[in-house]
This record gives sequence, structure tokens and C-alpha cells, in this order.
Amino acid sequence: MAESNSSAAVLNAIKARAIQTWGEESWSKEIIKAYVELEQRQGIEAEKASYVNRRTQILRAFETGSCRLDTALLLAKAVGCQFQMVCAEVQVTTF
Repeated sequence: MAESNSSAAVLNAIKARAIQTWGEESWSKEIIKAYVELEQRQGIEAEKASYVNRRTQILRAFETGSCRLDTALLLAKAVGCQFQMVCAEVQVTTF
């Protein structure tokens, strides 16, 4: 089983949200469409950011449990989520 901080765990959480949003039958089709729409809003050229061009990439990410960070960020956004970075400061006091 994937560790909770692994890329596979993040992609599994995104997939679970997509299934919750669009259902088991159509989640993959809908997340790819939403992903492409987000890319196009960011100014990616339509011929690069198309359903046909992104389908294999996105499905492979979910199958392998791995993708680039920019892909994961857009996939999260496609299902209405976002990543959050939390920083912890460590203070050491020697006695």
C-alpha cells in the first residue's frame, strides 16, 4: 500500500474525489476535460492542450501513481482541490 505522503497516495485521493464528483463510469473522461480546460485558461495552445493529447498522459499518471508536480496541481484543481504547504519551525534549546 502507498505511503500517505507518496505521489500515488495524492493521485489516489484526486481519483477518489473525481469518482465522488462524476461517478465511477465517467470520472476519467471528465477529469481529463477539466484538466484541458484549465490548461487552456493558462494559455497553453489548444493543439497541445487537447483531450486527445492529454488522455494518455493523465490515465498513465493514475495507473503508475506518478506524474510531474504541475500535472498533479492541475489535476487537484480539476476536482476543486488545491495543495497546501505547511512549514514547521524547529527550535532547539540546549540545557
